[in-house]
Amino acid sequence: MKYKSITISGPIASGTTTAAKGVAEKLGLEYHSAGDFFRQYALEHNIPLWAKEEIPDDVDRAIDKEMTDLAASDKQVMIDSLYAGYFTRKISHVLKVLLTCDENVRIKRALERVSTHQETAADVRKRDAAHDIKFRKLYANENFLDPKFFDMVIDTTDTTVEETADKIVQKFKGEN
Repeated sequence: MKYKSITISGPIASGTTTAAKGVAEKLGLEYHSAGDFFRQYALEHNIPLWAKEEIPDDVDRAIDKEMTDLAASDKQVMIDSLYAGYFTRKISHVLKVLLTCDENVRIKRALERVSTHQETAADVRKRDAAHDIKFRKLYANENFLDPKFFDMVIDTTDTTVEETADKIVQKFKGEN
């Protein structure tokens, strides 16, 4: 299979952004991030990250459509988006990557960084739940992170950023 683009999805702090940026750099792909947009939107509108329901539905839909359309286009792009793997599940030229990680490790990672505000473990769990609730409200009553929607699943619990990026690059190039 010859891939043109890549989507990387995964729960909070599973390493999607770090992996996506690394892969985009290695492959020379244009990088796009739904998470960057939503973090900026949350800052500008004083919305806690876990309060996904406070983001207007039309804003969610517009960004999700923009990311999906980019992945479906003829452009070679790297899309870092929580729902992108699900939305591109039937687009064969898109390599759909799911990153997973032990919840305790994800929470530890999330607590070590500050994006819009310092989070607590409870905030991370609320944010995971809020993403699921919003997806089911807007799109479908199913698990958008179900491995069946992805071409590749990588557990980042004990995998380095470099190892994760290398696995994705190899799959993209058809080397594995």
